[in-house]
Amino acid sequence: SNAMHVDSKFGRNGIVMIKRGNTDFDAASVYSDSIPLNKNRGYNNFKVVFSFYANSMEVNDRFCLDYSSNGSSSWRRAKCWRSGVDFENGNWNDNVVKQFRPSANFAPNSIRFRFRGFSADNFDRVFIDKIRLFGRKE
Repeated sequence: SNAMHVDSKFGRNGIVMIKRGNTDFDAASVYSDSIPLNKNRGYNNFKVVFSFYANSMEVNDRFCLDYSSNGSSSWRRAKCWRSGVDFENGNWNDNVVKQFRPSANFAPNSIRFRFRGFSADNFDRVFIDKIRLFGRKE
């Protein structure tokens, strides 16, 4: 599999790993459950905070954070991180923050997130830990 739970790696326990994914995003993705949104609260701004460790990623290999508000029928990209531009291999990057605001007509009953690999080599790997999600109304 191109996405899996890893008991222990690089000094962390209970992390997930994604790899490859240049053609099969589903196999190289780690998904959240569908997160119900209370329409009365009107969440329209989200923040994802997480840690990651890249291993053997060549320049321009990347991994992405996507979200879906239609039951995973389609996905929108929140951000992609590129090796050699946004990060280097061999270090834990802690408390990485990505804030985003979906389109103006965003009013779903739920939201889902995924991290997906986007590289060609089977040895390109990203380990993800301590994922937290925040939502608010602005």
